Amino acid sequence: MRILLVSSGSGSRGGGEIFLDYLGHGLADRGHEVLIWIPAHPRMDELAGRCARFARVIRGEYRNTYDYWSRSLSTCWNWGVSRRVAREWGALAPDVIHLNKQNLEDGLDLLRAVRHCGVPSVCTIHLTQTARYLRVKAPRLRDWISRSALVRYCGVIVAVQEARRKELNDLLGGRVRTRTVFNGVPIASDSALGHLRKAKRAELGLRDGDFLVLGLGRLVEQKRPFRFLETARELHRQFSDTRFLWVGDGELSAQWAKWVRHQGLDSVISCGGWQTDTLPFLLAGDLLLHVAEYEGLPLAILEAMAAGLPCAITRSLAAELSMFDDETVLFLDDPSSLAESMRDRSRLRRVAAGARRLVQTRLSLRSMTESYEQVYREVAGA
Repeated sequence: MRILLVSSGSGSRGGGEIFLDYLGHGLADRGHEVLIWIPAHPRMDELAGRCARFARVIRGEYRNTYDYWSRSLSTCWNWGVSRRVAREWGALAPDVIHLNKQNLEDGLDLLRAVRHCGVPSVCTIHLTQTARYLRVKAPRLRDWISRSALVRYCGVIVAVQEARRKELNDLLGGRVRTRTVFNGVPIASDSALGHLRKAKRAELGLRDGDFLVLGLGRLVEQKRPFRFLETARELHRQFSDTRFLWVGDGELSAQWAKWVRHQGLDSVISCGGWQTDTLPFLLAGDLLLHVAEYEGLPLAILEAMAAGLPCAITRSLAAELSMFDDETVLFLDDPSSLAESMRDRSRLRRVAAGARRLVQTRLSLRSMTESYEQVYREVAGA
C-alpha cells in the first residue's frame, strides 16, 4: 500500500511525533511505500530528518493549531488551507491517509482536508481528554468546536488505549467509528544491553553502588517535572545511594535548575537535556520514575520496559491501563513503599522481566504495525 502519514506539526520531540517515526519505520520494513507529510516549520526539521531514513518526506506550508492565539477557533474559518492541503495530498495518490493528532482540538483543519481529499483515512488521537479536563481557557467552546469537527469525520479514529477510546466514543455519541491500537516500540537485542549499560554508567560517573532513577520527557507542565523532583528528594532521604537524572528539555528548564540549586541537591539530581538516542540512558538506569498528570500510552514507559528497566507509575495511570499491575510496574504514590521496593533487587528483576514480556507480546512495534495494517485494510475496503 502507499500510505501517507500526516503530522499536525506540533513539534519533533513529543511522544505523538516519535510515534510517527516508529510507525513509519515499521510500515516500511513490512514493504509498504511510506510518504510522510510534515509542516515546513523549523521545529519539525528534526522529525523530518529522522523519517527521511525510510520514507519520502514532503514538507508542506501549514500553521499548527497552537501557533494561533485563538487555538481551535481559528480552524473554523481557514477553509482555504484545508482545500489547498487536500490538493497536495490528492496529488500524491495515496491508498490511505493516516492523520496523527496530539489531542481533540489539534489539527481540525487537517481533519477537514482529509474529508475534501476523499481518500480512505485513519486518524490517531493520543490524548482524548476534553478541554474541560485539561483546564484550558474557554473549555466549553473549544470542546464544542472539536466535537463538531470530529463527528463529521468519515474514517476510523484510533485511540492508543481502551479507556481513552471509550471516553472518545462517549464524547462523539457513537457517531464515528473508533478503534484501540496500543502504541508499540522496538525491542533492543539482549546481546548489546550489558555492554551499553556499563559504558553509559561510566560516562555518567556512577559508582557500582549508585542506584540511578530516571525521568524521561519534555520539561513541561503535563509531565509534572516538579513532582519528580519532590519525589526524588523524599526517596533520597530514605535511600541515600540514589541518584536522579531527567532526560529531556523544555520550557521549565530554568525553573528546574533553580529548584535543584535551592534544595542543595546538585550532586544528587541532574538534567541530561534532550537526547536523540535514549536507549543507553535507559540501560544505565535502575528505575524509571514516570509522574505525568495525564497520558495516552506513554512511549517513555514502553521504551523503558523494552530495555529491561523497571518503571514506577501513578496508580491513576495504572487504573486506565489494565495491563499494568503489580507484576509489571511499581507504584510511586507512597515514596516509603517505593524506596523499600527499590532495595529489593529480586523484586526489581521480576517486575522488569514481566514488563519486558508484556512489551514483547502486546506492545511491540510489530504488534502496533500489524494492527494499523488491519485498520488500513478496513477503511480501504469500505
